[in-house]
Amino acid sequence: MNTLDYFRQRQAYAKGVMEQRGRERQLCFALSGLSIETSAYEFSSIAVLRKVEQPPGEIELAKALRHKGFLSAVARHMPSVTYELAVTVDTDCFSQANMNMGWWIISALRTCSLADILVPVVADVSWDVIPAIEADQCHAQLIEDVPRARRFGAEVMVTDDHLGWIGAHLTSWITLLEFSSFRLGVDALTTHSQHANLRMSAASLWSGFEALFGINAELRFRLALLAAGYLEDRGPPRLALFKRIKKLYDYRSKAVHGSPTTERMLEEHIVEVRALLSRLLCRMTEEGRVPSSDDFEAHLLT
Repeated sequence: MNTLDYFRQRQAYAKGVMEQRGRERQLCFALSGLSIETSAYEFSSIAVLRKVEQPPGEIELAKALRHKGFLSAVARHMPSVTYELAVTVDTDCFSQANMNMGWWIISALRTCSLADILVPVVADVSWDVIPAIEADQCHAQLIEDVPRARRFGAEVMVTDDHLGWIGAHLTSWITLLEFSSFRLGVDALTTHSQHANLRMSAASLWSGFEALFGINAELRFRLALLAAGYLEDRGPPRLALFKRIKKLYDYRSKAVHGSPTTERMLEEHIVEVRALLSRLLCRMTEEGRVPSSDDFEAHLLT
């Protein structure tokens, strides 16, 4: 196939997708590195998560983008874009309300699944139809232009259970994000992989962990005690988690204060701490509240 035929074929595919989906207005967040069991998932009438079959190349982007200044930045992320979150809109595509809805769903996805994904850019058209749109008609904005973002641990396959959890608890999730301690925990968990330095990734996760408990003294002991009491029933599992968190916090001090360690040890530490932070945030979401200090202490007595 010659070059001209190649682009004609891609344009024909994009036109077919455009005709199939109709003219519904959507704000489309490109998701890089995401793997899902299904090709599409709909969050009621709010948004749809769907596979991007043919991400646009640099030549197609050069024609379509209204603003050419970040063409190279957008193009370098496209080979890794696997899905898009298309948020349904009825007003200005890039309004803060629409941008917030996209971030709420994506942050919930990252938290409950621990999938290491990047959201490099958002556009007012689907990424699959860009080869078919008129010149200079695609409005896009960079979001996470972090090519060196890390992947920790094994690749995560997002399941229907993860997506169903988001759908079931999205209202609670959005409400809890109004609490500064919960928001800091979510921000720490969803951005830790974007730090260039592993020690900074660890420090970020622990800042989010600590924020959930509001402890100002005896951090190591009380943080481990309250977290274990909240996450496990009384008995051996609670005691084991208490001891494990204390040990993790000891290593946290080593990592944050520059003591000698290895990259492998730091990565293993990050994987374990973020799993605990995910458990805490998900449980709070399911309960629909951020526990007070008294609530955490009450769990120790039940």
